[in-house]
Amino acid sequence: MLVALLFFIASFRKRRTGRASVSVSTKSHPSPQHRIVRKRKQKFEAIGNTDAMCPHCQSALDKMPGRKKKCPHCGDFIFVRARPSDEQRVLVTEAQAEVIEEQWSIVNGTHGEYLAEKKRFADERDRLTQRVGKEPSDNDVAWSMLNQDMMGYARQRNWGLFCNAKFQMAEILRKESRLEDALGTYLEVCYIDLNGPCNIGGVNDPQLLKEFSPWDPKNNAMLAPGILDRISEIIKKMGTDQAEIQTIFSERATKLKQSLRLPVAVSSAWRQVHEALF
Repeated sequence: MLVALLFFIASFRKRRTGRASVSVSTKSHPSPQHRIVRKRKQKFEAIGNTDAMCPHCQSALDKMPGRKKKCPHCGDFIFVRARPSDEQRVLVTEAQAEVIEEQWSIVNGTHGEYLAEKKRFADERDRLTQRVGKEPSDNDVAWSMLNQDMMGYARQRNWGLFCNAKFQMAEILRKESRLEDALGTYLEVCYIDLNGPCNIGGVNDPQLLKEFSPWDPKNNAMLAPGILDRISEIIKKMGTDQAEIQTIFSERATKLKQSLRLPVAVSSAWRQVHEALF
């Protein structure tokens, strides 16, 4: 499942560094792009339950879940996905969810990248197993890969991708219930976002850097609502007060400002985060 998470690393929130081109037909019949997508979808069988029934034991549920949950009858996890065959939301097992993720990669024309990321995940698991002498968890493998990605993004000055990877680390910490660490990492993401991170692909020429700065807080700064929601949820669970949040933010942001040479003052960023949260 984390293979898909890593492959769609930017799906939660896209960097504001460009827009994908979309083919739009002005006629009543579908465009060539739409026909290709439709043809790809038609080859898939319908997976999962469209009714409120556990995909493991087929027991009836009180209502249709909106997200992953444990079946109250058999105790297995139920996953909620939109299948590509008809785009219906269905209840599936973890194995079926992975099949759907792969089907979507075929529909989107990114199946090669999906398979490459899956192989990379398996190779990294083998490497960590040999190093520590036991098989690591999926989260351990994902964490190691994200660390590698972040080092590469930093070398290339791809700070938007760097920030996305840090966000994925925060997601892992939250799912492991390491709420204090997750909170600090989400706050780091907020500070990086307020500096307007850009992806410049390893540009080092001083003249080009004047035109294509790696940081653009004037035009590219943002605070993602989804991240603010996660921070608010953690604050509520932990009972953390505003003074504690400010201390965590200031300590984390100060280290980032020094190491990455970020342009936005920590105090200024905190005012924006405080206003958004409280």
